Amino acid sequence: MNKNEFKQLMDAYLQGTASSQERELLRRWYNSFGESASNVPGLENEAQTEALQEELHQRIRQAVQTEGKKRGKVRRLPVLGWAVAAILFTIAFGAMFWLSMQTPSRHKSKQAAIEKPTYHQVKTGIKQIKKLVLPDGTNLYVNANSTIRIREPLERHHREVFLDEGEAYFEVARDSLRPFIVRTPAVKVEVLGTAFNVKSYSRLEDVTIAVQQGRVRVSDSKRVLDELRANNSLSYRKIDGRIHHMHLKGDQANTWIKGVVPLQKATFKELAVVLYNLYGIRLESVDQKIAQYHHYNLTIHADRPLEETMAIICSIHKTKYRRKGHAVTIYR
Repeated sequence: MNKNEFKQLMDAYLQGTASSQERELLRRWYNSFGESASNVPGLENEAQTEALQEELHQRIRQAVQTEGKKRGKVRRLPVLGWAVAAILFTIAFGAMFWLSMQTPSRHKSKQAAIEKPTYHQVKTGIKQIKKLVLPDGTNLYVNANSTIRIREPLERHHREVFLDEGEAYFEVARDSLRPFIVRTPAVKVEVLGTAFNVKSYSRLEDVTIAVQQGRVRVSDSKRVLDELRANNSLSYRKIDGRIHHMHLKGDQANTWIKGVVPLQKATFKELAVVLYNLYGIRLESVDQKIAQYHHYNLTIHADRPLEETMAIICSIHKTKYRRKGHAVTIYR
C-alpha cells in the first residue's frame, strides 16, 4: 500500500465514508491499547515503540490468516477480509509514519528542554548597588538601574553573563581553560582573568568598556574591535559602530562603587543617567542647545545633597534649574 492509498483510506474514515465494519474494527483496535501521557499508544520509550511495531505486524498477520481460514483460502480473501487487512495495514503504516515523523521531534523537544539554559537575573533600582560573588570566585558589582543575567550553572568551557541594561564592574577569577564572557545588546567582552567595567544603558548612544587590570577583547556582531589593556577604555557608538579610545587615571573604572562618578566631556544624556542612578530624578531641558551639550567635566559624589550637585552642574554652562517632583529642568 502506497502513501496515496493510505491517504485515501484515512480520508474516507475522517469524512465518514468508511464502512461500519471498518470503523468498528478501528475503534476496537485503538481501545485495546493504553495511552501514554501524550495520548498516543505505546510511545513512552523505545522499548514500547518497538513493542507497538511488533504487535501491529502480528495483528495484520492474524487478521489475514483468520479471515482466510473463515473463507477457505488466504489467497482468496473476500472484500471484508481485505478490508480488515487494509485497515490494519493502514493503521500500521500510519503508526510507523507517525513514529518516523514525531519520535525525532519529541526527542529534539526533550533535548531542547534539557539544553535550554537557565539564568539567575539580578536587577537594581535607584541608588542601589549590589555585589555578587559567582561560584568561580568572580566578584561582580552591579550599578543602579541595571539588569544582569548569570547563566546557571556556568558552562564547562566558558563562563557567560548578560548585561541587558546598565553598568557592572567585574573582578574575574582567572581560569585559563574557561574564558569569561560579558554580552551586551551591542558588544561582547571576553577575558581570561582581569578587572574591567562595562556600561551599556539603553538611553546612552555608546557602550563603554574600561579595563582596570589585565586585558580584554571587545567585539561586535561583525568584527573584533580591539584588545584593551589596563588603564584604557573604549566607547562604541551603537548606531554606526564607531569607536573612541581614552586613557584612564588611577581607579576611574570603578569609582562609582564608592559613590564617586567622574565625568569627562560627558553628554547631557550621560549626566542624566548618573543623576537618575544617584538621586532618582529625571534631568530634562526644553532648550535643545542645552540638551546637546557634550562637555560636562565634573565629579559627582553620591553623599552630596542634590541641590549642591545641581549648583555645580549649572555653574559649568551658566544655566539655572527648577525642580518639580522627581523632574529637574535646566534652562537659561
